Amino acid sequence: MLSQEVEKLETFKKKLKEHAEKLQEIIEKLKRENYYLRRKGRILKELIGNYQGQIRVLKGFALMVFILEQLVVRLYFLDLFDGNNTYVTIF
Repeated sequence: MLSQEVEKLETFKKKLKEHAEKLQEIIEKLKRENYYLRRKGRILKELIGNYQGQIRVLKGFALMVFILEQLVVRLYFLDLFDGNNTYVTIF
């Protein structure tokens, strides 16, 4: 009876060791995947930063175009353009 218990414990110990090795392999795999994902995350953050910078430039450009358009419209209404749509100098 005691030998059967010892045998069961040895079998249990062997299976436990196998499971521990499998878990260690999984941990190593997850570490590699985590490194890869962090690296991809940094690349994506950089791309988002570049995209946001481009958006700021485009917003600034659109604002300048809008302001210039408003200026031309006001000058037109003030009759500061002659008949050929050329700007007449006031000064």
